[in-house]
Amino acid sequence: MTRPISVRQLQCFLAVAQERSFRRAAERLSITQPPLSRQIAELETALGVRLFDRNTHGVRLTPVGEVALRRFSSLMGEFDAAVADVAQASHQLPRLRLGVLNWVQLDGLAAMEHSLVEGGHASGVDARTTTTIAAMSALRKNDLDAAIVLWPASMHRLRGDLVGEVPLMAFVPATSALARKRAIPVRELQALPPFFRFARAENSRMYDEFTRQYASHGFVPSQEAGGPDALHVFAQIGSGRGCTCLPAPFSLHRYAGVQPRPLRERIMVPLVLLTSLRLAQEYHDILAAMATDMLRAARPASR
Repeated sequence: MTRPISVRQLQCFLAVAQERSFRRAAERLSITQPPLSRQIAELETALGVRLFDRNTHGVRLTPVGEVALRRFSSLMGEFDAAVADVAQASHQLPRLRLGVLNWVQLDGLAAMEHSLVEGGHASGVDARTTTTIAAMSALRKNDLDAAIVLWPASMHRLRGDLVGEVPLMAFVPATSALARKRAIPVRELQALPPFFRFARAENSRMYDEFTRQYASHGFVPSQEAGGPDALHVFAQIGSGRGCTCLPAPFSLHRYAGVQPRPLRERIMVPLVLLTSLRLAQEYHDILAAMATDMLRAARPASR
């Protein structure tokens, strides 16, 4: 055999062998007879044998053709079954259950989902908002497959990789003098007590890290206040009381009486991809790479 044999050539051979007619085989394959004859001729050339005897009475299989009919019929049956199995397997793949913080930008989620599906890793992505603490619990209970959150204080039974960073921005009353600055030195937030921030019990690791960075730039809040959620905090600041620092994506939205301003210092919020140790390391690495690309595709926060 000097030439490769194609699936199309085998399909054409089987059609002629089963129909015992080039005309009927061409109609079955929805082609004309000349290209059908070429496919058969190329197959016979590749095999170095004659498969059909043609005469005025019709088409008859040669002894070699009879062998080819049995073997190629079996081969094409296995080929069709394999194609069906692969197609069916794609529908059986699970959907990735992805938890994300409510301010994480998901501009690249569609591309991430496409990559997961094309790579045969999942049939799709179901993204849901969560908190870091809730995501940790959900991962351990197998209610989530992965989550993009802040570094948790504890990594017990979890695996994590840094996948992105976003800068902190200041949010101050629109009526304050700081609202008129192009960028605010973080130490000047001392002039607008209280400083709203999440409780240390929610994530001691990140609370202590931000405290360290604030202090390194001369800011040690004289008065702190908690808030049940960002909307509560913005309502307080919008009424002229206090200030806060939050990830830059919050500035994409407008809140009455609140003015977002960049910090002069570079204080970054790390985002990590968390998965349970039940998940294979290889799959975790794939998700981490895709999450990194997704976050990189997110549009920059407005200034």
